[in-house]
Amino acid sequence: MQLIIILLATVAILTLLSGVIVFFGASKGNKVRSAWFFLAAIFATIWMASISVFLTAGKDMADVIDWHVKWTFASAIIIDVAFLGYIVWREKYGKFATFFFLAFGGIISALIFAKPELLYQGVILANTGNSVTMNMAFGSLYYTYILFFASIVPAIVISLLTQFIKTKSNRRRGGDLVIMLAFGGSSTLVLIFNLILPLFNNWSLIWIGPLALSATIIGFYYTILRYRSLNLVSVWLKIFSYVVLISSIAIIYMIIFALIFTALFRGSMPSVEVIVLNFIMILVFLILMPALSEIMTFIRSLISGPKELQKEDKQ
Repeated sequence: MQLIIILLATVAILTLLSGVIVFFGASKGNKVRSAWFFLAAIFATIWMASISVFLTAGKDMADVIDWHVKWTFASAIIIDVAFLGYIVWREKYGKFATFFFLAFGGIISALIFAKPELLYQGVILANTGNSVTMNMAFGSLYYTYILFFASIVPAIVISLLTQFIKTKSNRRRGGDLVIMLAFGGSSTLVLIFNLILPLFNNWSLIWIGPLALSATIIGFYYTILRYRSLNLVSVWLKIFSYVVLISSIAIIYMIIFALIFTALFRGSMPSVEVIVLNFIMILVFLILMPALSEIMTFIRSLISGPKELQKEDKQ
């Protein structure tokens, strides 16, 4: 569980920094779309933080856990609304569709905070795993909650598909295709592990959905870099690249480290101290990589010698 929380924290930092960089680095013509992406990044970070607290909460947090559960449900709504705004804002129907789902999701979110009993009956904190008892009675808010995602996710995918078909620009078509595949894959995992499995009282795997969100962030980054789907100032684009690369390598490294550790020590997981130390070390190494590259270049130049000496040796 410690590894999962650190991975969630890493993806949360990646997501939030991506939103900050995109918003402040976007050109004037892309400020509104970048603002929607920034909003999605903020609530994605809240979503991941709330899930992390829920998964690790003990019985001593019984008084405050209800607040985190509310934010887990409500923030997921805003993420998709904001992402829809980013995708369709330039289209004729974009503003209407965005504000329609914003109102729809806003009503559901308000009811979650005002009358949570319409959505779930209670939160169970146990050593065997925390869970939420959903209100499955006919007419409960959970069915409306499911309906919201059953409507907005296809709306986003259809919008991307429509843009892909209509546009004649290979650049835009490529960007739409990458985002569609990344978002579709992430949404499928979120649907399975964060909406369907909880219906069967399986809450132990809800961390998979937030981690899957990293695929959408990386896909988004690739479309900016490869297809210029959003114009970013070159300095901010370099910072974005550095953040995405460091975070992605750190995530992959931590997963590989946990698998090797588990295999060597017969299924036991590393302690929090070991995980944190390894995480810090990989970050330090990645941050120092440019300096190490420069040092290696300098050493190679010393080994080969100045060009004048190389010419003399050949003679």
